[in-house]
Amino acid sequence: MDVPEIPERLEKAIIFLRGEDDGRTWLAALPSRMASYADRWDLQLHEVAEGGAMSCCVYCSTPDGTPAVLKIPVDETAGRSEALLLDHWASSSASPDVLHRDNESGVFLMSRILPGATAWAAEGPEDSRRFGDLLTRLNPPDAPPAPSLKDLADIAEMRLDWARDRFADPRYANDVASIKDAETVLSTLLATTTTHHVLHADLQAKNILTSPNHWHAIDPMGATGDINAEAALWIAIQDGPTTIEDRLTELSPHPLLSPPRLRAWTYVLATAEYRPYLPPSAVRIEGFLSQRAPAELTACLR
Repeated sequence: MDVPEIPERLEKAIIFLRGEDDGRTWLAALPSRMASYADRWDLQLHEVAEGGAMSCCVYCSTPDGTPAVLKIPVDETAGRSEALLLDHWASSSASPDVLHRDNESGVFLMSRILPGATAWAAEGPEDSRRFGDLLTRLNPPDAPPAPSLKDLADIAEMRLDWARDRFADPRYANDVASIKDAETVLSTLLATTTTHHVLHADLQAKNILTSPNHWHAIDPMGATGDINAEAALWIAIQDGPTTIEDRLTELSPHPLLSPPRLRAWTYVLATAEYRPYLPPSAVRIEGFLSQRAPAELTACLR
């Protein structure tokens, strides 16, 4: 069976992730793995997706011509967890459907979202409405029992660890973002969380695809915790000209969200995602952080 070429961009990402020797070994086995799963599930392979670093996604079609995606994860455990999360959301069509899976390897076949463009937030209030709709569909009242997932506290700490590494760069020396302030707010948020939802935990634009009627989530990280953090990440790093304050105003009325907690989580995640060398995102985040005192945010949470 002919298998599609592996894009150079994906090769570089895999080698960066796994190291030179292990990465090249994994890549060398990839064509035969694609062919094996295509034969097993009777797939017609088309091309490998350009994006991604944690998996190889192959556009393909099933025997009846249905567009699908064969996902071969770098980490087997992450692949199994992702398939379980997609199943959790299956009833609301908030994400692709799992069509086949190999639990041993973490490889699975899922439906393809079409047209599948990335949902960059450039349309003002309409994008906030679409995101709010997605948030609702990711949290249906009739959802099956949640799979075993990390606690949101671990994910938040991981993001702050990444930020600490970046903030060691001298380019951050005189910038407005403060890790210590974010740590203070995060500590209060975690201590006052009373309701835990199943979270995507990385619900930003690059992990949201468009269809004619809805937005759909892909590539979940997975966690349980405060749903306000789910929306806050999207608000903190959304694209387009809309300010963080405007996004907060647009999403605060959502029935699943609490305005004070949404604002506090946005403060934490805006700090974690701040990069002074990436305007206009940096300018947007600076404008928000400079007007917020941590004590005011935490006072509203007690």
